[in-house]
Amino acid sequence: MDSTRIDYYILFFNHTEGMSLYNYVKKKGIPVKISPAPRRATSCCGMSLLVDKDHIDAVRKCIDESGIVIDRIVPLENQINPDRDRYC
Repeated sequence: MDSTRIDYYILFFNHTEGMSLYNYVKKKGIPVKISPAPRRATSCCGMSLLVDKDHIDAVRKCIDESGIVIDRIVPLENQINPDRDRYC
């Protein structure tokens, strides 16, 4: 069994579109997090929305319903290092 966790990063052309989608999705009760755009997905500095694979289809539906413009959705292996910023 493959235990690799895939997360989905929704990338935007600007912060305004990102915040608009964030607010739209949260009003629908779908869990999503604001995250820095991962360097593995883009060289542009900016925000992204981090979505668990269990919720990506619901978020895609929100994108279609809302008409909010996104750059793209990038699936990546878990980028969160639980040991980051631990000093003890």
